Amino acid sequence: MITEVGNFILSISATLSLCMFSVIFFKKYVGINSRYTFCKIISLTISFLILVSFILLAYAFLTDDFSLRYVANNSNISLDTIYKFSAVWGAHEGSILLWVLVLSVWASCIPILSSNMPKNIIIDMLSIMGILILFFLTFILFSSNPFDRIFPIPLNGRDLNPLLQDPGLIIHPPMLYIGYVGTSVPFVFAVAVLLNGHINTEWISWLRKWVVTSWVFLTIGISLGSWWAYHELGWGGWWFWDPVENASFMPWLAITALLHSLIVSEKRELFINWTILLAILTFSLSLLGAFLVRSGILVSVHAFANDPERGLYILLFLSLVIGLSLALYFLKSKLLISNNQYSITSKEFILLLNNLFLTITTFSILLGTLYPLITSSLDLGKISVGAPYFNFIFSALMLPIVFLMSFAIYSSWSKTNYSYLIKKLGLLLFYSVIIVYIYMNFYLQSDIFVVFLALSLAIFTIFSSSIKILQFLYNSGCSNILKSIFSLPSSMVSNIFAHIGIGVLIIGITMSNYYSIQKEVVMKKNSQVTIKDTSIKFIGVKNKISNNYASQVGIFDAYKNNNYLISFFPEKRTYNIQKNIMTEAAINSTLTRDIYVALGESLSNDSWVVRIYYKPYIQLLWYGVGLMILGGLFGIFGRNKLENIK
Repeated sequence: MITEVGNFILSISATLSLCMFSVIFFKKYVGINSRYTFCKIISLTISFLILVSFILLAYAFLTDDFSLRYVANNSNISLDTIYKFSAVWGAHEGSILLWVLVLSVWASCIPILSSNMPKNIIIDMLSIMGILILFFLTFILFSSNPFDRIFPIPLNGRDLNPLLQDPGLIIHPPMLYIGYVGTSVPFVFAVAVLLNGHINTEWISWLRKWVVTSWVFLTIGISLGSWWAYHELGWGGWWFWDPVENASFMPWLAITALLHSLIVSEKRELFINWTILLAILTFSLSLLGAFLVRSGILVSVHAFANDPERGLYILLFLSLVIGLSLALYFLKSKLLISNNQYSITSKEFILLLNNLFLTITTFSILLGTLYPLITSSLDLGKISVGAPYFNFIFSALMLPIVFLMSFAIYSSWSKTNYSYLIKKLGLLLFYSVIIVYIYMNFYLQSDIFVVFLALSLAIFTIFSSSIKILQFLYNSGCSNILKSIFSLPSSMVSNIFAHIGIGVLIIGITMSNYYSIQKEVVMKKNSQVTIKDTSIKFIGVKNKISNNYASQVGIFDAYKNNNYLISFFPEKRTYNIQKNIMTEAAINSTLTRDIYVALGESLSNDSWVVRIYYKPYIQLLWYGVGLMILGGLFGIFGRNKLENIK
């Protein structure tokens, strides 16, 4: 019954999506209020129906209904209940259903949260959302149907991919999808504006909230994925420049550029054409990510499918979206040109440079990701573009952005007194350089220039952002410090927290990348290894049985200055059904370092290969991301409009 009901609901949803799209052709024949009411009701109905289909699929997983091919391929009787639920989106078919569910929810939220927007813009946005939803529903029904039956019905399933049997899977994909799919809102807004041939600054202010929301979820999703890789894969890293990691990172860079461009468009009515183009490109990069993950052309732990026909379907839709939207842009964008002027010394110009660097970084990563595929398809040989290329490109293009952030905070709209600004920020930069120089020479005893440059710019960003807050509180003239804090404009707080977060993030990345210590050793019972100032003693290995796997658990005691510190219990798991062997690392974290122990191969009864890492300040990476997300939340829920704080 689940198969029939699920397919019926998805078919009805596809039909309603087509109806919602068709409204765009009836502007001359049906009144605006009728069209608006129709689109609003249809969008809510589609969202509800797809949610019901998602619940049905989840029910099939929770009740071990192996008559569904998708359930049989991605679950088993002994799988923990929480992973049975998260397995709903653990493979290709379910992940696409989650994608279209999120898309329908975004669509239904547009009329609910847009009371101040013109109805004709909302109608056009929902109509375009209709064709996007229709595409994914058609894709599900004819190519990736999670409700397909299997016969004969197996007694047990093949199990969920052991890599995905982790708490990270429960949260990471939904957060990432909300961010990914959220880029559809600025996309349909851009197309609606181009169709209508005009734009209003109030509309941009409305759009900025949606963009910030999408940015926050995308940031959470990417950071959770990095955290998952760090804890689950056992290689001690958090980012590998995997092609699918790049596919999620490129929309983040693009939406970050879009967010800064929106600030200028809202405040000064400038860069509107560029803002519209970025909205189109950001969603196009999200669709490109879906294509790379699901086409089977990439080898990755993240890839969902190995079916070229599915990839061809998405590639065709991607080409249509990019081609038609760019054609519309080049035809109509001239209608949105603003005559406002700005100086090379203004905040607008600095944010323009920020946009250029972010855009160049995005397409440099895109080139590195696609280049091996292009050379392979042209029979030019297999060429690998690895971490050295991406690290160099990213560092070379992002460090100038970090440098410009402080100037963007302190500069003024239209024109800035740069002699005063350089004097003020030059002093902060000087102090930052001195602090980093002393730290590197007397504590780290290191002279790596890239580290010196990155840390100096990070400290400079943190100092300049923090002083901006203190300056506002001092100038407020309010004797009550709490009242002064609560009087801070939310746009300013959002900006400052995000920039401080980036500074903290850079420190964490730089220190952990350049000063980590790695030891891969063979250890016998009661043998000992010293890493940095900590001694790790191998006590032995014990066996452990769980519902879905059997594991060997290593026991290691850590000592510092001959005093017991903590015990580590890394695991080597063998899953019952697929017989995959997975590593579960054991990590002890403080603010200043992580000690990371992973159990390798067994060489004999009492001899094991062990990987031990000392990773300084890597926790700052997660704290920095947390501050960035906090800044984004202020941007979403703050009531203050953008304003220039002198």
